[in-house]
Amino acid sequence: MEASVKILNCKGIEGLSMRTIAKELNIKAASLYWHFSGKLDLYGAIAEYLCLRYEMPAESDDPKDYLISSYKAYRAMLLSTRDSVSVLENSIPNTPRRMEIIRAMSKAFLKMGVKQETLTTVSNLFNNYVLSFVADECRFKNTTPDKIHELEQMLCPEDRLFLSIPSNFDEQFLYGLQVLFAGLEALRSREQNRTEQ
Repeated sequence: MEASVKILNCKGIEGLSMRTIAKELNIKAASLYWHFSGKLDLYGAIAEYLCLRYEMPAESDDPKDYLISSYKAYRAMLLSTRDSVSVLENSIPNTPRRMEIIRAMSKAFLKMGVKQETLTTVSNLFNNYVLSFVADECRFKNTTPDKIHELEQMLCPEDRLFLSIPSNFDEQFLYGLQVLFAGLEALRSREQNRTEQ
């Protein structure tokens, strides 16, 4: 796993293969197939390894605060390794630490009043927000100032309004979470009003 993360950080996901890992470990690629049946299996193991770096927030009486802390920790974990978003997107979340994280977040959503029948949808919505935010953040941070300036010059003034690069990614990340929570709370309030009528 350490060899895989090293390759990811140096070459990205395009440079990660059984052959490059074997070369890094100074073994034959065929030896790795005793441990991993293919890329899906390999990505699942790397995702689990990354999730072991995730710092689980302390229990909280406020499920929303707990979830915000959880997603901040999730983002930090994703930012720690190049192309980690692709690794998580291309693996099945069925490993012990990953499931522990999912269970803790699901429990917090249920405490917030999310119904069991919509829990998967809500969880996926928040998870996909974090993954896409981090993917964009990495893309912007890895784009040279010259390239950004070139892009801005190609856009008309109206387009620059919605294609601008955040000056503070931390603030924008939290703002996006607040938007999702506000929508969730508004929906729950509307459902309560319907049941009361």
